[in-house]
Amino acid sequence: MQGNKGAIRLNDTVISNGYCIGCGACATNMESPFQIKMTETGQYQAELAGDFIGDDGTQPFTELCPFSDDADNELAVGKKLYAHSCDYSSDLGFYNGTYAGYVSDMETRSKGSSGGMASWILEELFATNRIDFVINVKAVNSQGADGHPLFEFTVVDSITSIKNNAKSRYYPVEMSKVLKFVKRTPGRYAITGLPCFIKAVRLLQQQDPIFEHRIKYCIGLVCGHLKSARYADSLAWQLGIHPSTLNSIDFRLKDFNSPANQYLTFATNNRLAKKAPTKDLFGTDWGAGAFKYKACDFCDDVFCETADVVVGDAWLPEYVSDPWGTNIVLSRKQEIKEMIEDARLDDRLTLDDLSIEKIVASQDAGLRHRKGAIAHRLYKEMEKGRWVPQKRTSPSAKYGKENDRQRQDSRTVLRDMSHDSFFEALIKNDLNIYLESMRPLLEVYLSIKPPIGRRLLNFITRAKRSILSQVFKKYYKIKTIFGLS
Repeated sequence: MQGNKGAIRLNDTVISNGYCIGCGACATNMESPFQIKMTETGQYQAELAGDFIGDDGTQPFTELCPFSDDADNELAVGKKLYAHSCDYSSDLGFYNGTYAGYVSDMETRSKGSSGGMASWILEELFATNRIDFVINVKAVNSQGADGHPLFEFTVVDSITSIKNNAKSRYYPVEMSKVLKFVKRTPGRYAITGLPCFIKAVRLLQQQDPIFEHRIKYCIGLVCGHLKSARYADSLAWQLGIHPSTLNSIDFRLKDFNSPANQYLTFATNNRLAKKAPTKDLFGTDWGAGAFKYKACDFCDDVFCETADVVVGDAWLPEYVSDPWGTNIVLSRKQEIKEMIEDARLDDRLTLDDLSIEKIVASQDAGLRHRKGAIAHRLYKEMEKGRWVPQKRTSPSAKYGKENDRQRQDSRTVLRDMSHDSFFEALIKNDLNIYLESMRPLLEVYLSIKPPIGRRLLNFITRAKRSILSQVFKKYYKIKTIFGLS
């Protein structure tokens, strides 16, 4: 990979129109004219170096970017990797095994955001000598240093470090530094990431045989969307910890007296440690999309279709009521499927085989938004004369019903206002600027009701979860009374 072909094109299409996810793939080469910087709204973005003049016609940067029209889409990448050994679903991508379950060891399960499966897969790859290094995300204690990120990609080489880096991180990260480490350090690597990040790794592997040879496994995470760093700041500020002093945050502290989807947020600075139910904090309605990257509204990959195995939350009535957490797992690589099956036979994993319909149902809202409603969002951008990335769903002026389109437009307004209003709140040191700007918009969004059929289905689902939640509470109360393990 030499030269600068496509740098200007990438800047004028993806970056200038707000579709950069800040993954860092374009900044991996030492000669790259791109650098990854955190913006004032807390989003990593690629920038052309100030002294960059123009392309010399040899380096295909646009073929590295997960949002570029010149790059293979998720289906094209997936076909090359998995079509020979997997079935295919337009919702899920390729697959050869679908499960719901958790790590049988309760200590491991308790430390994960859900059932502990993502960390277990990494640990098992390491313990069975399949890899030498793991690339995942670690927490960084900022010691109250305003402007320093709270999380970053890192390279680890021990099971202890893998365990320490468990948990969901609703926070921006970038890969350029760790990918440079891979380039200069021989070894066998596994990497975890969101769909767009794993896709970027696959595109990099297509261009550079070093990455293809060294990165042996890609472990994907089911994705709703990526948050800016200001999401963490907003939660901490509501807990009484000013963003300038925020040291650490746990987005998914388990509450063992509540269903798995009712977790806590825990934040600290040098003086305080505060926690609260996440649902009680403003801006945590995932559907409303506060602090979402614009790029996420133009991604149609929920199940990380280019990863060897994908892990997410089992948001299904029969599982969500268990406060310890349960994962869905979708495998594509035969070796990983066999590893999972062997561990199930040894009782190290507790797994149910899950139908494709159930896997889809577990992420139903995300699939509707990402694979369906993207047609409307593409159309709205094109209507304004803006460049949009080419997706597997075509732009449409007639997506859904009128209230579906209104909800999408409302989400876009909420997304944009969250970034602008919170930045103003930081400048003026007044959290209420953000809250008072967003509350009326959220009320409008919530007043736009989905179709009656979907509302009825949601009501039935909530009723099932409530009943199962009461059953689990009684079960754990009996265990406590009789001292059962």
